[in-house]
Amino acid sequence: MKASAKVGLVLMTCYLVAWLDRMAINMAVPFMAKDLSVGADKIGWILSAFFAGYALFQIPGGLLADRIGPRKVILIALAWWTVFTCLTGLVSGLAMLLVTRFLFGVGEGLFPASVWKVIGQWFTKKNRATANALVLSSIAIGPAVTPILLAPVLKGYGWRSAFYLLGAIGLATLVLAYRFVHDSVTAYPRASAEEIAQHRADVAAEATAAVAQKEAASEPASFRELLRTRSVWALFFTALAGNITMYGWLNWLPSYLMKVKGLDLKGMALAASLPFAFGAIGCMTSGWVSDRWFRGRRKVLVLACQVLGGLALYGFTQVGNATGFMVMQCVAGLLLFMAVGAIWAMPMVLLPPKLMGAGSGFINMGGQIGGFLTNIVIGYVITWSGNSYAAGFNVLFGGLAIGAACMLFGVREKRPAPPPPSQPSALDQGAARTIRSPWVRIF
Repeated sequence: MKASAKVGLVLMTCYLVAWLDRMAINMAVPFMAKDLSVGADKIGWILSAFFAGYALFQIPGGLLADRIGPRKVILIALAWWTVFTCLTGLVSGLAMLLVTRFLFGVGEGLFPASVWKVIGQWFTKKNRATANALVLSSIAIGPAVTPILLAPVLKGYGWRSAFYLLGAIGLATLVLAYRFVHDSVTAYPRASAEEIAQHRADVAAEATAAVAQKEAASEPASFRELLRTRSVWALFFTALAGNITMYGWLNWLPSYLMKVKGLDLKGMALAASLPFAFGAIGCMTSGWVSDRWFRGRRKVLVLACQVLGGLALYGFTQVGNATGFMVMQCVAGLLLFMAVGAIWAMPMVLLPPKLMGAGSGFINMGGQIGGFLTNIVIGYVITWSGNSYAAGFNVLFGGLAIGAACMLFGVREKRPAPPPPSQPSALDQGAARTIRSPWVRIF
């Protein structure tokens, strides 16, 4: 297995653990609310406290990754949020819980931009979106696995034990990241000479194509110049509005299934897991699909998935039959997470590698502002509507519509430059006939 494949899989594992840790609160909050005597409006603040810290440290995390290297930032972030995952199990009141969740969010906020920085330095434009989609599939796998993993722990040992278990998993992941994650393929001590040479050749070919298309001269030279770019701001607001839908769905689905659909803990665990299993498939395939058929016009894929996924999510809220609403939310999971993967393919190809950390951190900060707002808004909507969790779900559709509008009117994509003509060797021609899997290109 190539070094790039190992690093990609470890990054995926780190992201998966990050999602397990942040999604645990959604499973535990009905039990925590009872122990701590808080209502739906306070639950919204509990869920949003994480996003306050998470959003505030997106740009600092990116700038730090650009300055000291993403490996160090990833290790610091992993250690930080693991400590506060464990401390969540020790809270005894609402104020202490809010502070703990905020500081937990600070640690996770340092993390994403560093991951994208690693991807930007390990992979080139021809396969960067595919690698990114594979890593980002953890944002769907995490919500799929969390209910199955934690439901037995919550039932048998209580919500505090669930956070102690996740802390132990975080420590194991920290060791794994220390062993495998490095800033770039050239800094990785066990990378083969062939893989390094291939990476350098791909980078040189991209530089030649960029000069031919006059991209190099127009690339932003600094973070300040990047902020003058229309597409960056459009992606910022697309992520903000999109996360109103995605985080609203992720965070409130367990409570919605129990309050509105009438499921017990066991039934809720399965129903809350399946749509995100389909979401993982959508996210993993989105990068390859966008690289293969939508290069230079990825927003077509995004908009199609948002419209069809939104209709399926609306159908989920309207169907009373268990089989029917499960089918609807599985379709919604597949399409909406495919849209997420395609959206995050855009920074991988639109941002220059030297600004990948700060630029992606800025865009993700927009997303986390949306995550912060959605939990508070939904919490108050539920309270104002007489404790109607169904009314709270209506917030999701507004976010989806705004995100689609930002994508449609704001993002400008460049058509990829044609590759320079070359004569492939006989060995290359044989390999091209033999290898068909899209994943082989990143491994």
